[in-house]
Amino acid sequence: MTLDHTRPLFIRLLLLAFIVLVPPVGLLAHGALGEFARGLVPEMDKKAETVGRDLASSIERAIGYGIPLDKLQGMDEFFAPVLAANREIRYLAVTDRDNRILFINGAMPELLTPYFSVTDFEGGGSRKSLIGDFVNLAQPLMSKGVVVGHVQVGLDQDYVQSRLMEIAVDIGVMTLCSLLVSVEILLFIVTFNVIGPIRAVSTVMDRVRRGDFGYTCGVISDDEVGRFVHGFNGAIRHVDGLFRRLEAYMDEIKTAHFDKTVVGRVMDIEARVRFLFRFSRTGQPEVINEHQATDIRLPLFLFVFAEEMSRSFMPLFIRDLYTPSTGLDQEMAIALPIAVFMFFIAAVSPSAAMISARKGSRRVFLIGLLPATVGFFMSGLADNVFDLTLWRSLTAIGYALVTMACQSYIAQAAQRESRAQGLGVYVGAVLTASICGTGIGGVLAERVGYRATFVLAAALSVVAGLLIYRLMDAAQPKAEPLSPRKREFLALLRNWRFFALVTFAAIPSKIALTGFFFFLVPLTLLQTPGYDLGDIARIMMMYPISVVLLSPLAARLADKMGWKAGLVAVGGLIGGFGLLLPVLSGDFNVLGVSIALLGVSHGLSASPQLAIIPDICWTECRNMGQTNVLAFLRLAERVGSVIGPFLAAAFIPIYGISGAVIALGAVVLGMSVVFALLSFAYGSGPHIEAELAE
Repeated sequence: MTLDHTRPLFIRLLLLAFIVLVPPVGLLAHGALGEFARGLVPEMDKKAETVGRDLASSIERAIGYGIPLDKLQGMDEFFAPVLAANREIRYLAVTDRDNRILFINGAMPELLTPYFSVTDFEGGGSRKSLIGDFVNLAQPLMSKGVVVGHVQVGLDQDYVQSRLMEIAVDIGVMTLCSLLVSVEILLFIVTFNVIGPIRAVSTVMDRVRRGDFGYTCGVISDDEVGRFVHGFNGAIRHVDGLFRRLEAYMDEIKTAHFDKTVVGRVMDIEARVRFLFRFSRTGQPEVINEHQATDIRLPLFLFVFAEEMSRSFMPLFIRDLYTPSTGLDQEMAIALPIAVFMFFIAAVSPSAAMISARKGSRRVFLIGLLPATVGFFMSGLADNVFDLTLWRSLTAIGYALVTMACQSYIAQAAQRESRAQGLGVYVGAVLTASICGTGIGGVLAERVGYRATFVLAAALSVVAGLLIYRLMDAAQPKAEPLSPRKREFLALLRNWRFFALVTFAAIPSKIALTGFFFFLVPLTLLQTPGYDLGDIARIMMMYPISVVLLSPLAARLADKMGWKAGLVAVGGLIGGFGLLLPVLSGDFNVLGVSIALLGVSHGLSASPQLAIIPDICWTECRNMGQTNVLAFLRLAERVGSVIGPFLAAAFIPIYGISGAVIALGAVVLGMSVVFALLSFAYGSGPHIEAELAE
């Protein structure tokens, strides 16, 4: 069975959007980058010359007070802020008349001395020369009209290329995000305005084929498809009107005609018509609205997009809010809002699912948007860690209500045999929103700041609410949820296979997600030289991309090979190994590979974790319902989501940020090894009942 029936359409729309969007963007970017490169080099020279003159002016003023050039003090501290503020300047140095280096910051003297000793810097004004990998601009130092030395400003020759590469990557990321957003919008338009109405027409036509004229299609659009449906509904109403006229005529004959033979024949005709055809008793055909899982996809995408916008910078934002007066260590203070957010999602989700089933998804979605939107907006105005924790908990309550409302809507809109396809709609929307939100959120935070990004997230959630209010049927059918008893949950935990799956597979994966990916990755990358917010967002995008690419393959392998426990075990081992990769390679610049491996891990294990439940919990699924067993699995694994940030924060004071990554990886890998060993005893198929019968 196909996991998501919208996947073929999604791929076609993706190809269409790619053809329409990418070539013109590529051509424009190529031309713009060429112009940028031609204009940047002279601007860099002007900037270096200006910096050299400013530094030379300050040094000349000191010399003018009678301080010898080689006796100046604090030159490293004098150069440091200039280098920090200008990434393209690699070093600053002062040389005497014989080109001997007196002071230097940013490069080793041994590297430049051979070049300075053979270079002629004499002459008026600045002198530009190529020295190894640097472009050197020498600004003369004057004392009483005599050159006593030079200020040397060294530019990185590769800076222009590196900047062009960064801009190209930014353009690529934004193009990818724009592509996915465009496809989501196109997919929604096509399914809501074309596929949905046509499916409704198909349903009504099938009834008409069987002689049932008591239904029409509920379509409100006025486009070509809408006009076709209105015409189709008009034909059904016309037939209904003809039936009413025929019925009135037959009633008139039965009432007024004196010949009983004629009356009998009319009654026979009436009985035959009523046997072959069915019409609405009220004279007003009932309206059929075709509910689809894809109806909810775009609002869900926008809402998750809004939440994921803060993913790449949340720990950095919390760190900026931190003050020692909070009474917490900095690491614990950073972990607190993240862990509390996860805790409230776990605590509210079960109740949210029951409320959605009883009250209707549309109402619960709109109710959940209120705390979520307020939480987004107020998070941007938070003054301290505790303020942010409060507003993030409010956001978490809204997030739980909204996501549970979406899952409930999908479960009710999809037929029983297509529940897996509906799940694919939900997972697809969440993953594409994660890719786009992480990438665009990091770029926005770098350009407009953390707080403005939260405000934009609040605006996006409002747009999602408007879509739900405008497009979702208020009279959506409700369903009473099954409420298992506590003893049934305890029986579920007594199933050692389920307990092992939760404890040694599901929980470690969430520890790695929240402790490593959400908490440690932004902190680690920001302290790595050369990384800024945009770089962090781009690198963090590797996780959802890996999950998107691997999840369909893992689902197929699980169905075809039946090796579900093995895939879960392999995924856990890959994730633990990925976290230990920096120490194994001796280079923390491979953290991006660790993130990708974590995505591979979760992509391989997420679908098999769900697919294995009917095999290892056959009796429990029969007694409690498979949906409730899966819901309990998701609830239990969120224990790892809460533990992860606190565990990482506890490791930082002991081992440092880099060591915390390794320690967390050791925990995840150790628990995954335990599950891998236990998985050999899982077997295959619904075997629990057979064991209980022994």
